[in-house]
Amino acid sequence: MRVDFLVRFAAVLLAVAVGISVVLSIAFTRVHIAALQRDLIATAVGQASATLQPSLDKYAHSGSFTESDRARIDAAVRNVENFQAIVAGVRLYRPDGTALDPILAPNEVANVKRAIELQNLLETAPRSVGGQEMETVFVPLASPTGNGYLAVAAIDVSLGQLNAETNRESQFVVVATLVACIVIFLSLLTLAIAAQRELNRRRDAAEKTFLQTMEGIASIVDQRDPYTAGHSLRVSEYAVAIAQRMGLRATQIDIVRWSALLHDLGKIGIPDAVLLKPGPLDPEEREIIQAHPTIAREILGPVEAMAAITPCVLHHHERWDGKGYPAGLAGDAIPLLSRVIAVADTFDAMTTDRPYRARLALDEARGRLLAGIDVQWDRRCVEAMVALIDAGGITLPEQREILFGRRLAQRADAG
Repeated sequence: MRVDFLVRFAAVLLAVAVGISVVLSIAFTRVHIAALQRDLIATAVGQASATLQPSLDKYAHSGSFTESDRARIDAAVRNVENFQAIVAGVRLYRPDGTALDPILAPNEVANVKRAIELQNLLETAPRSVGGQEMETVFVPLASPTGNGYLAVAAIDVSLGQLNAETNRESQFVVVATLVACIVIFLSLLTLAIAAQRELNRRRDAAEKTFLQTMEGIASIVDQRDPYTAGHSLRVSEYAVAIAQRMGLRATQIDIVRWSALLHDLGKIGIPDAVLLKPGPLDPEEREIIQAHPTIAREILGPVEAMAAITPCVLHHHERWDGKGYPAGLAGDAIPLLSRVIAVADTFDAMTTDRPYRARLALDEARGRLLAGIDVQWDRRCVEAMVALIDAGGITLPEQREILFGRRLAQRADAG
């Protein structure tokens, strides 16, 4: 499983979930609390109005407002304040805005007239009174005869108490929103993990099929010359071991594995007379054999999936001193993975039998690699290979004479 992807996905998803949670919590809380506060205010206003209405009805019939009426209203107001914690005070005003009760209350001409014009509740802007946040709701109180308004009640609402009443509701909304977002986050993360596992399974299956295909192609190439049977697979194993010893990334190791398997692919375009010649090659034949990296590029180049592999195959015969082929690249201009394959390829060639010479002993091959540092090969690649040899990490293939195909025919003719 690609943990790095899941970690990034989980981090982004968590950040998005937290962000959405915060935004939704604030939005839902504001909307819910605003509605709840309106309901609480409406309830308080309704209770106050209902409590005051009988005394006002009597005032409407008598046309006078006696001390006993005031006493009843004061008692009614105290009753409202006792049962409605958010109500901090109640005042009554005549329709012209002058104080009715208490008589010394400041006049509220503009607000009273505005409430009567609206024929509805009028809420003032919040203000600080004695260190408390207050707002006043002006409530028109209709005449019992239905002809106009008898008075306007000014009900002071304590916003601090109102907030205290709604704190629990606020906490509930925030917690509920967070829980919902966490559930969504965990659900999406579970789906992502399941999807990643399935992608990993399919990727592993595709890579296995790809590798088997590469091995099959390499086998076909190697079997054109019985003396190099298994060469590409061994070069791939050596190259991977070198790359791992050098601490290259996993993606680079995969590329070098596939590139090494196909490094001699271009030999399928080399005539048998040159490829299978038992003796030394003349200059013209050497030029033909040196074309095999270019032939491989022509084969692999049009395939998009081989974009990372093609340069490694093309330049695996370059030399550190610039005397290699096909481009004569030198030093760090040679792709790193090509340099790795060059060491692995040469080591396998030295330690296997060829028609023109017997295989070299392991110590001799090791010495030749060291002698070619900074001349033919990259020092780091050679040192990694030598370290593997010294650590016993290199196992040479069993050597046995292979007689089949064209080589068998040649020996039969010779006999």
